[in-house]
Amino acid sequence: MRVPQFATRSSASQLIGHALLVVIVGGVFLTINTVLQPTYSFYLAQAAMYATAMFGMVILVGQSGQVSLGNGALMAVGAYTFALTSLNWQTVPILGLPWNAVWSVIAAGFTGILAGLLIGGIGARLRGPYLAGLTLGIAVGIPAIIYRFPDLLGGEDGFALRVPYPEGGYANLPDNSNIASQLAQVGADKEQDFEDFLDENQVDSEGVIEFDQESFGEEGDPFAIDDAEVLDPSAAATQPATVEPSASAIPSPDTSTVESSAVESLGADPGFVLEQWQASLSIVTACIAGFIALNLIRGHQGRRWQAVRDDPVAAALVGISPQSSKISAFVVSGFLAAVAGAVFAQILAYVGPGVFGLGISLSLLVGVILGGRSSLIGAILGAGFIVLLPQVVQNLSDRLGLTDQVVKNLPDLIYGLLVVLVVLALPGGLVGTLIAAGRKRKP
Repeated sequence: MRVPQFATRSSASQLIGHALLVVIVGGVFLTINTVLQPTYSFYLAQAAMYATAMFGMVILVGQSGQVSLGNGALMAVGAYTFALTSLNWQTVPILGLPWNAVWSVIAAGFTGILAGLLIGGIGARLRGPYLAGLTLGIAVGIPAIIYRFPDLLGGEDGFALRVPYPEGGYANLPDNSNIASQLAQVGADKEQDFEDFLDENQVDSEGVIEFDQESFGEEGDPFAIDDAEVLDPSAAATQPATVEPSASAIPSPDTSTVESSAVESLGADPGFVLEQWQASLSIVTACIAGFIALNLIRGHQGRRWQAVRDDPVAAALVGISPQSSKISAFVVSGFLAAVAGAVFAQILAYVGPGVFGLGISLSLLVGVILGGRSSLIGAILGAGFIVLLPQVVQNLSDRLGLTDQVVKNLPDLIYGLLVVLVVLALPGGLVGTLIAAGRKRKP
């Protein structure tokens, strides 16, 4: 019998090969990120984040044969751990080092391990719909817990985060303040300059007409909106020079120029693109997660998971504990989901219960099924699919003039139809079906 080539390689050479593969794939995506528009870089950041969580789903669903509808809740655990530690902790316990975002991500991964250990321990003896019901209850229960403790977890409002941008980014500002407050200070300075101008020219500020935009045009206002003359820019250009321009004809200031100059004056790098940094962060994290998952799947632990998945009784006879194998799959899946949640918190600069509802758990499961539940490449394809499908539906709905209610529910309908189609026609997912077709063509 011919021994497969991968079985003859040593562990060291296998690690080097996996590392080289991950570096090449990550380098390609990082290079692509540098030439993308900010909007597409944001989509790429989301896809890489979802891929990180779905690598854990591949191990849990594809390798160990378990069902989970609660990985979105594990992402919430990681995101809230990142938010609470980054907002409240100043130094690393025991070590005494300054706290930063890296430590928050590590803390999120640790809480994900604990959550996976707890869920896996409870569900180790459950199978099929019973395990699905357990994880579904967790996905529904986590937001309820968040609402229950508003003082600790922020309640419905959640937490707004000041993301630790890299050196030269918008967060590199004096007094650790954010760009919004600095720009507000610039506006206040401009208002003070106007007051000084009035004082220098001995103009009574009480005689200056103040324009209240909120009360403009309200009922009972002598200058109602219906009575206001609408200015046609094309017609205004043909008016004689002696005509006094109205207030609405005064060109509005270029806010982008003001913001750019303010950012430069505050010491930030105007060339820093937030979306590209977010995508780079997500890609690097996904590469690390992919390297871990790849070595686990192709190592001894991966063969244990597959043995328990295929025949738990036979696995137990050769000394493999089915319960321990299932718990370990939940632990790895919880770790990767929590890390993905920490990255998601940095992408959104916000965490809240509405972000991590049941929909995100179902999206992860749908992406794994569509791409291929036993393939890491399938997880990447599935992640890209669940990010791009809502955008495609939105663009199509805009062209067809569909209502907002249809737009919100149409992606879920498409998800359901595709899952049914894949289960019936492509049970191995897209990648699994292609691999099976390639094997049949070989002599």
